[in-house]
Amino acid sequence: MPDLKSVFAKGLRVCMAEANMKPPQLAAESHVSVDAIRKYLRGEQAPTLETTCKLAVALGCSPNDLCSFDSVKGD
Repeated sequence: MPDLKSVFAKGLRVCMAEANMKPPQLAAESHVSVDAIRKYLRGEQAPTLETTCKLAVALGCSPNDLCSFDSVKGD
């Protein structure tokens, strides 16, 4: 399984680009600190589910889009 922090960082970058949003704008819209958003973008930290939902709403995407999970596979 890939590292959640790296997966989230990639999904966040993609969704931010699609929404044409920079970290300060996203922070204002989501009420998540710019510092936290920058840590997520660098893959240093993974957000809580609540924070993921706040970011998704602000970006107009789903939490699944941020996590980049295409499908769930069972073993």
